[in-house]
Amino acid sequence: MFRRSAIGSHSWFFIVLSCGPAFGYAAKAQDESAGFSAESLAALLQRVRTNVLVNEELVQQYACDDLVHSVQWNTKGKKLNEHLEKFEVVFVDGLPYRHMVQENGKPLGAQKLISEQKRQDTLSELGKDFDFVFYLRDGSPSDSVFSALPICCLTALFDNRFLRHEQIEGRDNLVIESLPKSNPSDVSPVEKTSLDWKETTWIDSKDLMPTRLEVELLNDKSFLLKGSTDRRDFFPLQIPPDRNNHPVQTVWLLRYDEGHSNLKFLWSRQTELFEDTSSNYRRFQVDARVLPDSIRDVPQQGVSAKH
Repeated sequence: MFRRSAIGSHSWFFIVLSCGPAFGYAAKAQDESAGFSAESLAALLQRVRTNVLVNEELVQQYACDDLVHSVQWNTKGKKLNEHLEKFEVVFVDGLPYRHMVQENGKPLGAQKLISEQKRQDTLSELGKDFDFVFYLRDGSPSDSVFSALPICCLTALFDNRFLRHEQIEGRDNLVIESLPKSNPSDVSPVEKTSLDWKETTWIDSKDLMPTRLEVELLNDKSFLLKGSTDRRDFFPLQIPPDRNNHPVQTVWLLRYDEGHSNLKFLWSRQTELFEDTSSNYRRFQVDARVLPDSIRDVPQQGVSAKH
C-alpha cells in the first residue's frame, strides 16, 4: 500500500506538500485565554489558504528524494510484509512525476521499471485534484481511494476553533482544530471528500503556513476503516536573491509523512504503518527547445528494404 499527498488541489500527494510563502504575521490574538473570534479565525485561515496556493507554485521548482517505508501486520501482531522504496520526485507540467529507483535496497529491473512508472504516472493523473490517495500495491490505480483533506476548505466547510500556542523547533505555532459541518452548501464532488476527515493544524505564527497537519478519518472508505490517521510535517527553506535581485523568499516543503491505517479485506483485517521521508531538496529549471538547425533525419536501422 502507498499513500502520499500535498496541501492544496494542485500538487497532490506525490508532491511535496504545498505550503505558502510568508505574508506577514496576521494573528492578533496572542492571548491564549482570549482566543479568536469566529470572524478573526476565519480571516486567519483565509490568509493561510492564500499562502498555501501561492506556495504551490514555488514547490514545483524543487526536486527531492523520497524514502518510503511501509509495514503490514495481522490482528495478532504478526508482520505480513515490509517494503522500502526510494523515489526521485519532480514536477512536470504541474503534476508530480515520481520515479522509483530502488525497491528493498535493490535497483529495479527493466520490466519492473516500466510497469511501475506507468502505475505512478496513472496515479498522478487520477489524483491531480486531490490531496490524499490510498492504493493497494498490487491493485489497479483506478481502484485507489482519492480524497481532499480539510486544509482545502477550512473556512467554508469546517467548524474551527483555536486550541493553544505550541512551539515547534523554536517557532511559535497556532493550533487549530477543524471538524466538518453537518450540512454544508455548495460543495463540489472533490471538496465533499474532505468532509470524511477531521484535522488539527499547526500554523506558523510568522509565515502563516502549516507546519504540521494531523488528520483522522471519520467515515469508512473502501479499504480504510474509521480511525485511520495521517500526519505531515513541513519546514521552511529560504530562497536567496537571484541574479535579478529578487528578494529572499521562503518555500515550505514536506519533510515527513506518517500514516496508520486499519484495512479490511472480506474476512481478514490488517494494520499498516506508512512512513515517507523527503530529503535532498534542490531547485531545478527545465528549458526544453528544439533548435531549427538541430533537426535532421534519423536513418532507420535493422529494417529490411522490403518493408
